[in-house]
Amino acid sequence: MLYLLESDTRNVKWNGIPLHEATSAVIKEQMNGDFILTVRYPITDSEIYQLFREDMLIKAPAPVIGPQLFRIKKPVENDDHLEITAYHITDDVMQRSINPLSVNKQSCWQALSQLVQVAKSPINDFSFTSDITDRRTINTKEVETLYSVLMDGAHSIVGTWEGEMVRDNFTISIKRNRGEDRGVIISTHKNLKSYQRTKNSQNVVTRIHAKSTFKAEGAKEDTTIAITVDSPLIGDYPYINERSYSNNNIQTVEELTKWASAKFTNEHIDKATDAIKIEAYELDGQTVHMGDTVNLKSYKHNVDVYKKAIAYEYDCLANNGQGAYLTITFDDKVKSGGNGGGVSAVANAILDKQETQFDIMLERAIANADRAFDAEFAKREKAITDAIEQYKAKAEEMGAKIHEEMEKERPEFVKRIREELMSGADSIAELSKKLEQVSETARVNASLIGGDGNTQYNKNRLNGGTAKKISYGTDFVEVGHNGEGFELGKSYVISWSATCTPYGKTDVTVVANKTPFYGGHVHLAPANTVMPAIDKDLVQKEEQVLSVYYGAYRLTFSGDWYQNLEQSVTIDNQTRRIELAPVYKTVADGQNARYEGSWSENPTFIFDGGRT
Repeated sequence: MLYLLESDTRNVKWNGIPLHEATSAVIKEQMNGDFILTVRYPITDSEIYQLFREDMLIKAPAPVIGPQLFRIKKPVENDDHLEITAYHITDDVMQRSINPLSVNKQSCWQALSQLVQVAKSPINDFSFTSDITDRRTINTKEVETLYSVLMDGAHSIVGTWEGEMVRDNFTISIKRNRGEDRGVIISTHKNLKSYQRTKNSQNVVTRIHAKSTFKAEGAKEDTTIAITVDSPLIGDYPYINERSYSNNNIQTVEELTKWASAKFTNEHIDKATDAIKIEAYELDGQTVHMGDTVNLKSYKHNVDVYKKAIAYEYDCLANNGQGAYLTITFDDKVKSGGNGGGVSAVANAILDKQETQFDIMLERAIANADRAFDAEFAKREKAITDAIEQYKAKAEEMGAKIHEEMEKERPEFVKRIREELMSGADSIAELSKKLEQVSETARVNASLIGGDGNTQYNKNRLNGGTAKKISYGTDFVEVGHNGEGFELGKSYVISWSATCTPYGKTDVTVVANKTPFYGGHVHLAPANTVMPAIDKDLVQKEEQVLSVYYGAYRLTFSGDWYQNLEQSVTIDNQTRRIELAPVYKTVADGQNARYEGSWSENPTFIFDGGRT
């Protein structure tokens, strides 16, 4: 069932006016793109059609996420019906202005938190979350719309963290994976009804200009590196198509060149598309939702590939108002931003036989590489075994030398052992332990000192240099052993040195934009639980909070006169000021305070009770 609600509705549980005469209601959603509802409503004697106005809300059932609010933007009145186009409620904030954003090697949630913070106007009704913890970098240099920063293209937040966006009324979530693989198979023998092949070289790219802008450790200014990479197939085309990319996580020319070249070798942007469009007329009870991965098979065209559901059309009125899919679109990649076009097929753009042959070639190449690796490993294993035997022989030789040395240079020690043995001062077990220690010394020396005098290390030694950067809050550091491993009951000496770098902190100014201001309290809860929480009583409109460590915090403001206010903040060397916009409580306790005022027809405060 559809419901019509007032434009300022914020409670999704409220149903409003039932739209029981609607003859059609279709939701179209594209992954990381449009989320639109189109409704066809008849003009009847009930005159309900007259209630529709621009910017009112329609509540409609959506798959998986449940009832959603859509704002009417374009009601078109025809002879006998209305054609209504409504956009998801989250579009309300897409045109908000966002100041320049700077996120350096942080999680997606931290980027969304900064997005909210640098908005020119407060974004109070909407929340932004993410489960992606990968640390990446995004920077904008001028004022842009929230839509542009959040989801428009590869350089947006969604594109940078390669996420899949979920719009659920007033919550926007960026997930690593929105759907799952339910084992669904769509094939010509069951569901596929039609086949259409389309070749297109319009979007071929043969030359890439790539750049990276970053701040090197200890540097005051940004560093920019730029390279140009040509496709190996650039000579196969009578033209050159160029495209620019950036990746601010890369800090060397070699890495940037390798990353840009992967656009050709892995993503095949230098090859014309050769797509197949298929239509599924039924799923035989199989469940498929947005973000799910399915197996598409076409035996006639020799296609067997896995694709992700990246768009759908959903009939809100089917199954007695329970809803049902009309179409689902499948593709290889999830794109960021852009407008969804008319989609009439369930599955779109699966690769043809040529791509299948490529997959087979790739599979064979991997198998061949595996075999080559196994053969090389067998060689290395034999070499290692031979080396072990050599070192065993050297250990025995070294042990003999040590024994000989002890007999020559340490007669007192040997004499004492013999005397203790004869006198029975030590037990046989104690003597065995001492002899074992001597043998162990010989073994360790043989393992560490090669025949050429160089130090040898086995596989347990950590790779790379010994210089490690240990982040604040690290619980433990793994230590490798140069021999066969640590043994229970033995004592070891581990030596190390470290240079401590103080964690960044700054004094923060908290400003309460309310006149007059009657005081309150601020609590800063750090996202990193290792950091201390901070509490501060606000007596004046502007107060300083001393020594706040850098990082993300959840700020809570409370007071006798004000409603509780929560917002996300990030403290760094550029963010040292937090502005609050307190809102008066509907009813507040005067706390026996004395106030002076005068009568007004339009009062700010209403005093109730007490003596006058």
